[in-house]
Amino acid sequence: MNRDLVPRAETFSGRNLNRLLLVLLGVGVISLLVTVVTGLVAPAGSEVRRQFAFSWLFAFIYFFTILAGCFFWLILHHSTDSSWGILVRRQMENLAALIPWMAIFFIPLFLARHDIWDWIDARHQVPLDPHLGAKLGFFEFRVGPVPVPFFWIRALFYLLFFGAAAIYFRRTSVKQDADGDPRWSIQMRGVSFPCILLFAACLTLAAFDWISSIDYRWASTMWGVYIFAGSAGASMALIILVIVALQRAGYLASVNEEHYHIMGKLLFTFTIFWGYIGFSQYMLIWYGNIPEETEFFLKRNVESWNVLSTAIVVGRFVIPFLYLLFQSTKRNSNLLSYACFWVLGMHVLDMYIAVLPIMHPAGFQISVFDVLSLFAIGCPLAFLFLMTLGRVSLFPARDPRLLESVKLSN
Repeated sequence: MNRDLVPRAETFSGRNLNRLLLVLLGVGVISLLVTVVTGLVAPAGSEVRRQFAFSWLFAFIYFFTILAGCFFWLILHHSTDSSWGILVRRQMENLAALIPWMAIFFIPLFLARHDIWDWIDARHQVPLDPHLGAKLGFFEFRVGPVPVPFFWIRALFYLLFFGAAAIYFRRTSVKQDADGDPRWSIQMRGVSFPCILLFAACLTLAAFDWISSIDYRWASTMWGVYIFAGSAGASMALIILVIVALQRAGYLASVNEEHYHIMGKLLFTFTIFWGYIGFSQYMLIWYGNIPEETEFFLKRNVESWNVLSTAIVVGRFVIPFLYLLFQSTKRNSNLLSYACFWVLGMHVLDMYIAVLPIMHPAGFQISVFDVLSLFAIGCPLAFLFLMTLGRVSLFPARDPRLLESVKLSN
């Protein structure tokens, strides 16, 4: 490796971010306290309690899917042994390493579980709803007289897997910064293969458990893939924005338009993939015309929900597709940034439509809890990200294939 061409390690300096950090921490803590305390103090089953529970689930799913998507790009990078992404990989690691904190934000969902998932109370009803009877063993089964909370065991496993795996990849990558030993790259590549399988299983089951089981009567075999498609696209948008922000702050000078071109193409790819999966799910459910399946779209195509359902098709697929279709857009970091902000905004709308229609079947109603929940989770995550950003190099400075990433051409 020609050391004259390899960039030296860069460490982020947050000395000028004290005011921003205080704002993020202050807004996050205030939003968290107001939202959680107000929501959990309200009587169980009340309108306020249910609104808090659904709003918190919406915000939790939004951020969890984005961070899980960052983890996906990280393990995909290692499993394919790609070199182009080495310069931007550390930010995938930093973002994915926030997943363990999501376990804390899951606690309010557990405390408000009776206000979100109807099957928890419906399983005790006599006679048992036949729609639930065939699925009850997936939520809770018995070993003799002892009930086994399979739903919560799975939730714990999802959080443990994503959190532990994300921390492993970041720590191992940082170890390589110290000694430059290629064996760390080989080790991470080997671990990434089973992680891809576990990622697919966990994200799919989490999509069913946390979102679709709000209405346990509904089912779709494509739901997990739909959530994955949105997760991958939104996470790539966030990764691009982080890289652009660091470059504007004077870092990552080696990242060039070739890197943005590849990331833009990946964002474009998952824009198309999201549209394809969304249309396929709609077409198959419409063609099958099974009440348990059509119920999902019937609830989202009445009153004002129809406006949002139409908006998500245009906003999440048509507009970014036409915008990212041109090579000049994908190679220009400024133009690409606009698309990234748009995609992240559309992901908010996508997750809102996935969760809130159960709470407001007559039409959407924007609640203060919807907004506060986003700040209550998003601001602390942004604070934690910026606090850890300067602890290690902004890119894997001693990765054996770093020069290939620097000299990227596509």
